[in-house]
Amino acid sequence: MRQSRIVNVAAIALATVLGVAGSAGAGTKAQMSLAPNVSGANPGFAASGSSFFIDGHRMLKGKIMKVTDGTSALVTTDGTPSLDDYSLEVDMTVPATAVSGTVTVKFDLKNGNGKFAANLSSDPVFAGAVVGDGVAITAIRVKDSAGTVLGVGGFAVE
Repeated sequence: MRQSRIVNVAAIALATVLGVAGSAGAGTKAQMSLAPNVSGANPGFAASGSSFFIDGHRMLKGKIMKVTDGTSALVTTDGTPSLDDYSLEVDMTVPATAVSGTVTVKFDLKNGNGKFAANLSSDPVFAGAVVGDGVAITAIRVKDSAGTVLGVGGFAVE
């Protein structure tokens, strides 16, 4: 049972990296956990419960849990778009159009937790892309307000 689950997870990860897309009605999406660079290090966040997805309609949604600053305190930002916002950066390529770029979604935190969402339909990465074109996600970074990379898209060792 465990080996079968590992094979399924590996197949999904490979499909995400290669940008494999199904038919228009298949409802494709890329989904990934967010993992801190070093577990328990500050500043940082919890891998458990932190994740994001981008669906075939170019909607990005996600959440991050238990974000801490350098003193281990849970982070709260001001709640409005400003310089204290954290961000998720996703590097993508659409092989059919040879367009690459980085999508950045900024978000606020309350008591260490944050949710984010963005409609990527008008992002230049998708210029010229049509239904069924594959999209490769090549890198994911979680950054604090100073631009320090706190974690990546991937999985945490359990």
